[in-house]
Amino acid sequence: MTEPQKNMIRDVDFGGLLKIECPTIPAAFANWLTVECFDAETSELVLPGRGRISVTAQSVFDIFRLPNKGDEVKYELDVDAINFIQSKYDIVRESAPKIEEILNKIKSDKEANEDFLRSWLMIAVSTFLCPPTSLGISPRCYPPLVDLSRVKKLNWCEFVVNQLKVAAKKLNKNNSFKGCVLLFIIYADSLAVPNVEIPTTMPRIAAWTRNLLDEVIKLDTNRDVKPPFFYHYSNHNQSFFPAQIIGKFNGGRLSFPNGRYIQLCIIKST
Repeated sequence: MTEPQKNMIRDVDFGGLLKIECPTIPAAFANWLTVECFDAETSELVLPGRGRISVTAQSVFDIFRLPNKGDEVKYELDVDAINFIQSKYDIVRESAPKIEEILNKIKSDKEANEDFLRSWLMIAVSTFLCPPTSLGISPRCYPPLVDLSRVKKLNWCEFVVNQLKVAAKKLNKNNSFKGCVLLFIIYADSLAVPNVEIPTTMPRIAAWTRNLLDEVIKLDTNRDVKPPFFYHYSNHNQSFFPAQIIGKFNGGRLSFPNGRYIQLCIIKST
């Protein structure tokens, strides 16, 4: 992308997504978090025997730095919006463009104009903000993208949480969407690992490279590492594991049947 194109994205307060350092995430682990751990009713990651992590609009803001106040994002089928987008992109009626098609359009477009910004936002909504369930762009994302001047006036953080809950309620153990960056970063960002330096960069999506994620997850699942993690309060302002597991934090140890244990402590952000 050209710098003028990036500036257009920043102007609608979506610049946090330009700072993503991790192009891919471990799919199996991400799906486990979504299918096995995410409780759509309470909007929490529930890890049996370990505790709960709240998934809130503030979590989304800390990770993606999207607009966190304003009007509700209308994610729905709207005839006028569908006709508008179809005319703009020469889309055949009753069909939806493929994500790959819009990506190719963005790559070939060097102009910083509304067509570029709208295409880029379609990709952002269809891949990062809504859990991806197919290879196509859902026409439900069209209404908030018709008037681009209103994009920054919408509460996209709340929208992300709501869409995650909607998608999770439709899941079963054999039907999952293709990983969720949000849940993965929330989980990883709730852990502190001995001898591994976790950057304090904001937004948090800019702190996590694929190598760093792989290193942290490997330690988390390595039964020979004792203790594997210390849990802490981060900038997400969430209720993390220790408060759910144990009442005293004086070097308390939580043991598991498989022989692993966690040495608990609290580190409060200042």
